Amino acid sequence: MGGGKLSRPSRQPAIRMFAREYFESDLIEKGSGEYDPTFVITKLGAKVNRMMVAGLLERMERRDSDNGANYRGAIRDPTGLHMFSVASFQPELHAQMEELLAKFEQNEGPILLLAIGKCNPYQSDEGNVFTGIRLEQYTTIDSEGNANWLVETADATLRRIDIFQKSRDLEPSADAYRAAGIPADLADGLITGRGHYSNVESDVYMLTVYLALDRAEGNMTSYSEDSDQTPESSSDKEGSSEASKEFICNFLLANDPGDGVPYDAIMQELASTGVSRSDGEAAVDALIDAGLIFEQTFGFLRHIDSK
Repeated sequence: MGGGKLSRPSRQPAIRMFAREYFESDLIEKGSGEYDPTFVITKLGAKVNRMMVAGLLERMERRDSDNGANYRGAIRDPTGLHMFSVASFQPELHAQMEELLAKFEQNEGPILLLAIGKCNPYQSDEGNVFTGIRLEQYTTIDSEGNANWLVETADATLRRIDIFQKSRDLEPSADAYRAAGIPADLADGLITGRGHYSNVESDVYMLTVYLALDRAEGNMTSYSEDSDQTPESSSDKEGSSEASKEFICNFLLANDPGDGVPYDAIMQELASTGVSRSDGEAAVDALIDAGLIFEQTFGFLRHIDSK
């Protein structure tokens, strides 16, 4: 019997997805074989291995290690941040990263990116999952290109919302989903997610769709605006800001294992107390400016009194 080479699985499609749906996901599905893909399963049932994202390049840095250069950055869409990285074992991208980093550091104007990458989730020792993207390719785009991505991603999100709602009352089985016409690309993720996620509110993702379409139509001017902001008096804002800063400091002191706490972990904890992502990010920035917390490595924060 002749031997044969093991074939790699075909490349997974790149799913258009807003930051909020991705960073709120904490279900990882890993294949058992050497070349089997890893998936992040979202609350709406998407099984994400590769994704297409777009938005404003908000952060970027290079870090040098014994293995070579690593690059990390963040792309902001209207719903939040996509954290991305390029590793030392991706030398084919390093020249492009140096060019992009130089352009970013010149600070001559906003940089809009369209990027494709693989899901790159990180799970802490405590079991918390933080999502990221291992960049594969990117291109700079103009506002029209960004608007097109927003509309296409809104359409893809609406499809997932519609199918998710149709699946809620079904028996979580492949046969039941097939009989009800649930598409094959979402059925497995929806069934697996039913056993993991509880009390999923699809309305929050509908809000991201409205927000993105507003941005695509030019009705919003700042990517730092957040979908769940409501009018507050200046005294209310000041009080909530101080409470958020105190919460962040206490959270860092209680949860720092020695190398910092992931940025997304802080945002998730703040969200659980009702603090919007934009308000949480503003509180983090204020604490950094005040010298009370600092970035140990890109995306990992520490308090100055952490041991």
